[in-house]
Amino acid sequence: MSQSTQPRALVLRAPGINCDRETAYACRLAGFATDLLHINHLIKEPRRLLDYHLLVIPGGFSYGDDLGAGTLLAKNLTIHLGKQLERFIDDERLVLGICNGFQALVRAGLLPGRVNDVPYHATLTDNASAQFECRWVTLSALPGRCIFTRGIIQPIELPVAHGEGQFVMPGDITHLLAWRQVPLLYALPGHDPAEGNALSGATLPYPSNPNGSSENIAGICNARGNILGLMPHPERYVSALQHPQRTGRPDGTGDGLLIFKNAYKYVSQHVGTRQYVAAQFIAPGSIPVAADGRNELRRYTPADQSSYAASGVDIAAEQAKDLMKEAVRSTHGPDVLAGMGAFAGIIDISHVQHMHHPALVASTDGVGTKTLLAAQAGRYDTIGRDLVHHSVNDLLAQGARPLFFMDYLAMGKLDPEQAAAIVRGVAAACRDVGCVYGQSKQGRGKALPLLGGETAEMPDVYLPGAFDLAGTIVGIVEQDSIIDGSTIRPGDVLLGLPSSGLHTNGYSLARKVFARYPYETVFPELSEPLIDALLRPHRCYLREIQALQAAGIPIKGIAHITGGGFEGNISRILPSGVQAEIETARWDVPPLFTLIARLGKVSRAEMFRTFNMGVGMVLVLAAEQAEQARSIVPELLQVGHVIEGNGVTIL
Repeated sequence: MSQSTQPRALVLRAPGINCDRETAYACRLAGFATDLLHINHLIKEPRRLLDYHLLVIPGGFSYGDDLGAGTLLAKNLTIHLGKQLERFIDDERLVLGICNGFQALVRAGLLPGRVNDVPYHATLTDNASAQFECRWVTLSALPGRCIFTRGIIQPIELPVAHGEGQFVMPGDITHLLAWRQVPLLYALPGHDPAEGNALSGATLPYPSNPNGSSENIAGICNARGNILGLMPHPERYVSALQHPQRTGRPDGTGDGLLIFKNAYKYVSQHVGTRQYVAAQFIAPGSIPVAADGRNELRRYTPADQSSYAASGVDIAAEQAKDLMKEAVRSTHGPDVLAGMGAFAGIIDISHVQHMHHPALVASTDGVGTKTLLAAQAGRYDTIGRDLVHHSVNDLLAQGARPLFFMDYLAMGKLDPEQAAAIVRGVAAACRDVGCVYGQSKQGRGKALPLLGGETAEMPDVYLPGAFDLAGTIVGIVEQDSIIDGSTIRPGDVLLGLPSSGLHTNGYSLARKVFARYPYETVFPELSEPLIDALLRPHRCYLREIQALQAAGIPIKGIAHITGGGFEGNISRILPSGVQAEIETARWDVPPLFTLIARLGKVSRAEMFRTFNMGVGMVLVLAAEQAEQARSIVPELLQVGHVIEGNGVTIL
């Protein structure tokens, strides 16, 4: 890497700071070209801040910042360097505050920062024990937004030495956990995060939580994840020799170096792109520009479009398009007349001429906040399947079969690899689903065509790292084959198809319940990492419904059990005068749902109102057809029956 593009770190010196040389050494050890600079020199030349990619505010000051050094530094940062610091942060460069440097970031209002444009205020006050001492602590790293702690799975050890450190914020502090702005928690020595007991919400006893910080918080980050404040000292454990037992990582380094290495890895991947054009800083504007040809990549650009393009965004768009191209086109057969690259997709539907009274059926939906879990876990390969399978199931509820699919992907900042992984998941699902109609023509029926799409980059709309995924599906059905529930009568039977998990609903509640647990936690009930259970794709029921229809079994009604649960979805297909009774004792609710109910203290009624509870689709059949249907699809299970009345009753 040339000197002009080498990642550069600035370690700040100021009154009261006393860990600057140790911190600079840690930065250099991680790979940064590092300078030590006094705050007074920086105030004289504020633009110098934009020459760097990492700003570190080391520890120092004194008990509870009684000398006011932290407050003075915070004022200097906001008053004299406010404009440059705002640019530095908006440019997605990194800021690290250690111990009393954490204090300075909190007092400057940079932590916790703003979420959805709402500012949150906090403070660091004297330790609950009223003691100032040096000791070693165990920390659990939570997955989330923080760049500095990415990839840290196992517990780590770091030393602490501070007089203040008790993190205090008015109101409910747990929303920081829900927003994944708490990357580091104090844990019990020797604690296995998989057990979850150290993260139960109760404050750990001294000295495991040496300052009495609420929710065991040892560090927090901002909503973007590019600012981290932590009380322990990572710069004091970059080598095994610094540990009292001379223990460290296999390469002889200490756990603290991981923090600095993560910063270096992030910066080295972005040097030379638009994030780090310091001398020609470009603020986001609002001029939309077309790009990628999926049909378009829409993004906000500055007025100087040539400088913006030179900063690397067009390169990212082209890279994303190239990575998506093969996956998208793998879903195309000869019936796709115009797809990727055209202004609109075109598909040949001459193969439906055999139909007597065809009707088009269309549905648009999204994946919801399950996308947040995918982004926080860095796993993008299954979320596309969620979208396609959910959409196909909605068509099935009307008796229709899919003709083609279109997707919409939006994010704050385009990450080509991430975008391509998501679209590849969409394409893979389309290939697996297949296209029912037109199979007599050579080459047709191999895949549900992913006819077109949109990729949008909107930095002022989406938080960094977050994305949204939605899709539109169009299908077809003979008008006399539409399934609308109009023939449902008392005496009919409700049969259910098992779900694969939460599918794509209830994740706002699930994320709140599991906010304090690492994604790698293996609960005894699940026997697998929590994240695997939460990200398991939405199941598609096309083949099961096809098998029943191919056998000539008349299906009176189909309810896709999504948001609103049984009551909210089955009631949509019931004619007046009939009532569906759901007999919950007829099936075993999967352990993921019982775990949510137990940990979140969620009522039974709320669970059945929010989740599918293990049944992803409900079919209504005449009683005499039920046994034959179960012989064709053995996993069908009776979940209820129809009586006179109105609505849905959960028994």
